[in-house]
Amino acid sequence: MDFDRILKDVLGQSKDLGRTLFKQLATQAAKDATDFLKQSRDSLKRAALLLAEGKIDPDDFEDLVRGKRDLAEMRALKQAGLAKAAIDTFTNGVLNLFIDAVFAAIP
Repeated sequence: MDFDRILKDVLGQSKDLGRTLFKQLATQAAKDATDFLKQSRDSLKRAALLLAEGKIDPDDFEDLVRGKRDLAEMRALKQAGLAKAAIDTFTNGVLNLFIDAVFAAIP
């Protein structure tokens, strides 16, 4: 499993998600997604490796990843005045993209 490739793909998809959800705030969304993925990189990688090695099941993996939601500060989107519900939608979308990418990378 190429974790760096997964993160690169998720970041690209997150940028697309940001453009879809927040046309005028796409740059802020991309920055927030990048910051979040960098900040959470080690723990996300650890969870992905545990799943790949069969040490945790898919449900536990999803719980670990979704547990990182609180780390997603999304400062740029908050500063732009975006509603919490919209920010939560974006955060959940980024987490789902990561989960799906890891599942796809494991044979």
